[in-house]
Order: sequence, then structure tokens, then C-alpha cells
Amino acid sequence: MRVIAKTGIACSPERVFDTLSDLRNDLEWNSRFNEAELLSGEPIGQGSTFAIVNGGTPYDVTLTTYERPRRLVVEARGGNPDLTITYALTPTGEGTELESEFDFRPRGFLKALFPLLGPVIRRDVPKQYASLKAFCER
Repeated sequence: MRVIAKTGIACSPERVFDTLSDLRNDLEWNSRFNEAELLSGEPIGQGSTFAIVNGGTPYDVTLTTYERPRRLVVEARGGNPDLTITYALTPTGEGTELESEFDFRPRGFLKALFPLLGPVIRRDVPKQYASLKAFCER
């Protein structure tokens, strides 16, 4: 299942990119995040790895594309569903337009149930992005 989200954020693409690429920041703005640990060490870049817990589910996360400040791809595996998030950041006169594509890949029993969860996920993403916007703009 794919979900597309767009939002405008009144700060630089660099600020938004840096916030998104360091998943430890999600603890500040993403209400679904319970834990986030950088495993690969500083500096954060392509190939950086994190251990996270999102909604009670543990994931191993890798930054597979890191093109600061334009494009970031995050691969989350080990939970159910696996997830790829592709972020595209475009500078605007007011700051940054953030477009995101979430590619959820459920397995097993969740694959059958996932179509029922789609509306819930589609409602949750804009709420999370409102929190991201507030975090970046402060």
C-alpha cells in the first residue's frame, strides 16, 4: 500500500532534511515513536543505521539514499509491515515543500488486514506532519 503526503514547512530544506535524517528527532515530533538509537555512529549519512520502535514494533532502519537537502530514502525492516519512505524536499519562497511516499509491505496475516488499516494510516500521516512542521518551525 502506498500513501503520498505533502506539506509546506516554513524553514530551510537543510533543516527539514537534517530533522528527518536523524531518526532520534522523531522522538520529539512523531507520537508513534517509542525509541530511536543511532547504531552506526556519527556523522549521519548514506548507509547510517538506526534501531527504532514505532508503535510498539521494533525495526532496523537504514538511510539508503542521502542527497542533502533534496532527497532521502529510509528503509525500515524487521517489523511488520516493512516500509520504505521516500522524501523529496523542494525549496520555496516560504521555506520547503516536503513530499513523501510511504510504501508499506505487510506480510502474513497483516497482509489480509492491511486494506482495513489504510484509512487509519491516511488520517494519521497528516497529523504526524503537523507535528513535524511545528518541530521544524520552532
